[in-house]
Order: sequence, then C-alpha cells, then structure tokens
Amino acid sequence: MVSPVLVGQRAANWRFNGGKQQVFDRPGALFSSCGVRILLIDTDSSRRQTWLRRLQVPSSDVTFVTSSADWATAIKQPRYALGIYCVDEDSSARDLDLETDDLIALCHWSIVMFGASQANERAACYRAGFDDCVTVDCEDALLVSRYRRARELQQTEQRLAQAQKLESIGELAAGIAHEINTPIQYVGDNTRFVQDACQELNQVLALCAKLVAAVEDGSDIKSATLELRNAMEEADVEYLAEEVPSAIGQSLEGVDRVANIVRAMKEFSHPGASEMTMTDIAAAIENTAMVARNEWKYVASMETSFDSELPLVPCLPGELNQVILNMIVNAAHAIAATLGNTPEAKGTIRISTEATPEHAVIRIRDTGQGVAPEHIEQIFKPFFTTKVAGKGTGQGLAIAHSVIVEKHHGKIEVESEVGRGTCFTIRLPLQQEQAEVDESRSLTASAI
Repeated sequence: MVSPVLVGQRAANWRFNGGKQQVFDRPGALFSSCGVRILLIDTDSSRRQTWLRRLQVPSSDVTFVTSSADWATAIKQPRYALGIYCVDEDSSARDLDLETDDLIALCHWSIVMFGASQANERAACYRAGFDDCVTVDCEDALLVSRYRRARELQQTEQRLAQAQKLESIGELAAGIAHEINTPIQYVGDNTRFVQDACQELNQVLALCAKLVAAVEDGSDIKSATLELRNAMEEADVEYLAEEVPSAIGQSLEGVDRVANIVRAMKEFSHPGASEMTMTDIAAAIENTAMVARNEWKYVASMETSFDSELPLVPCLPGELNQVILNMIVNAAHAIAATLGNTPEAKGTIRISTEATPEHAVIRIRDTGQGVAPEHIEQIFKPFFTTKVAGKGTGQGLAIAHSVIVEKHHGKIEVESEVGRGTCFTIRLPLQQEQAEVDESRSLTASAI
C-alpha cells in the first residue's frame, strides 16, 4: 500500500541563506473574475512609487506586502497574476519568514529579485520553484515583459479552466438527457396503456348503464347481460383492474424520478458564491451523484454512508460540487479501465462523510486500477493525466486541489494501490474564520 500523501501543507521552508531546498509545484486553480493583479513583497515601503513606475501599472493593481500582517491578509485573496519577492540588500523581506510554497502557489508567475552581489543565489531560487530570478537593477523593459507573460499565463489558464467546466457540462448534458428519457419513456407507455384501458372500460360502463335501464324498463335483461359479459371478456376487465393501478403507480414514480433529477441539477448548478455558504454536504454529494449517474451506473454501484452528526459546513457550494463531480467521474473511468472486456462486471464507488472536532471529512473510494507510486506526487499538477489520449484534460484534480486547499483552507489526501483502487480524502474546516485566524497567527509567530 502506498503511504498517504498530504498535499497542500508542507513543512519544508526554503531559505536563501541555506537550509533545505525543495521544489514545490504550483497547483491549478479556478481564478478570480477580477483583473490582472500583482503581489509585491518588499519591506522597503519607500520604493512603492518606483515599482509602480517600473511596472507601468496603477496602484490599485498592486498589493504591497511590507509586514507579516500584510502577508496574512494577502494570502487570503484570489491568486495573483505576478508575484515579486524582493530580497536585495535594501529589503528585509527574508525576515518575514514566508513559506515559499504558499507564495508560489498564490501567483501564476513568481519572480525573485535580488541584488547584484547575490547572483550566486539564482540556482537556489529556481530549485525552490520560482519561475524567474532577476536583479533589482534590471531593465524596466525586462520587468514589464515578465508582467505581460504573467498576464498571458493567467488568461490562458482561465480559458483552460473554463474549457474544462464546459467539457464536463457537455458530458453531463448528454447523461442527464438519457437519465430523463428513461422514466419519460415508461411514463409515456403507461399513459397510453391507461388511455386504451379507459376507452375499453368506457364501453363496458356504457353496457352496464344499458343493463340498468333494461332492469328498470322490464325489457330483455338476458340479452343486455350477455352483451355486457362479452364486452367484459373482450376488455379483460380483471386484467385491467390489476394493471391500471400499477401503471399509474409506475408513472408517478417516473415523474418523481424526473423531478429528482431536475432538483439535483438545480442544486448542482448553484451559482458560484463569492462568500462561504453553510452547506449540507450529504445533500450536495447525493445531488452530484445523481447528476453524474449516467457516468457511473454502467460500470459501478454507488454506496454512500453519511455521518448524521455532521453539521452544515461553510463552503462554496458550486465549486465543491465540481470537485465531487470530478472525483466521481475519475472513479468511474478508473473502474471502467479495469473491467476491460467484461462489461457485465461492476466495480464499487463508496462515498462517506465523517465529523471530526475541526473538520468535515469526505472519503471517495473506488475499486479501479489505482495510481502508480511514481504518479502520486503529480496527479494534482495541471495537465497531468494517466488516462488515454482524448479521455481527460488533466485539469479535474488540479481544480479540485485549488478549490479545497486554496479556497477552503482544507486538505486533500490520496491513498492508492495499483490494481486495488484509490481513496481520496477531503478535509474541510468546520470553522472557516477560525482556520484563517490560526493561519494568520502561525505566520505572525514565524516572523517573530
């Protein structure tokens, strides 16, 4: 069994003045709708106007970090297009003791700017995961070109993220149409059956009325009775009396099924909220599983187990639904890959929730093909996929990582064994405000 890999909280902290050097990978993200933003870390506040002039941008586009308190605020914001980390002789930014993986993850393009006497640190910067390393006295044109590159990268990633969303919506649309079509078909068939039965029963009722009239008038009762009996036998009244209520019941079940699908789709397509909303996680999972049913029902059975003690959880409902959808679809694809030429067999997808003192825990297990140990560290990278060409974009898990780790301050753990399956564990803080306070305190304490 591969040991659990914790993504999003790394203890290692890279320093220019030595210590452990580790490459941290930037996760993919769902991006803010705001414009191009720059994060500039420089403790020398007297250089603000100089930076604005050199970058040729308005002050409203730049977030300046000159202290640990500024950093605690900046890290809660949506991702920045460009991050500039000044560590030259005139800046004491190193004293802020920032986590470099947090800084790199917060920006689409990250630059370290050092003094001319520190050029020997360039290699260490790249090994730490920064995208570029330049001297503070570089040409302004070079700095502007890096800004333009960061802007283009942000726009490209935004388009790719949107394309991934549209792809999943397109696939869901076909599946939902199929899911709705099935109950609609037997609702239609049963309704036509009831319509024909009503016509035959109307004929029988007409003959019943004729017999009653014959009794009252003292006319030929025997003839009227024989005619009624023949009509009842031809209509097979006993069969209709048994099957019509059943057909009506099935039709009502079909209507309920369609209503449930529509309700689930409505909940799933909850518009993206800019603020945390108290959410029923179990309901979100059930709705998403129903919406994605056509993706998994042919290859797997779905098992759910929800902790009744789990309270409402503060989250972004629309984006959490997208994460759960990506995980379910990935699980279905992994199981399908193991079935091969035995489509009659089925795997299992198990989704459970658990309440802990500080987190809501969601586990999504599958009996698929598993992930090779050498791929575990890469599965949250943008564009990385183990699926065959044309089957995946490599954005699903990258988006999931961004939503859970960056936007919800949570964690994603993955355990996998080749040939046995994979388990993703999502941990969401039950108190988002407290999570942010704890993070701020940690940053402040590390700077002292």
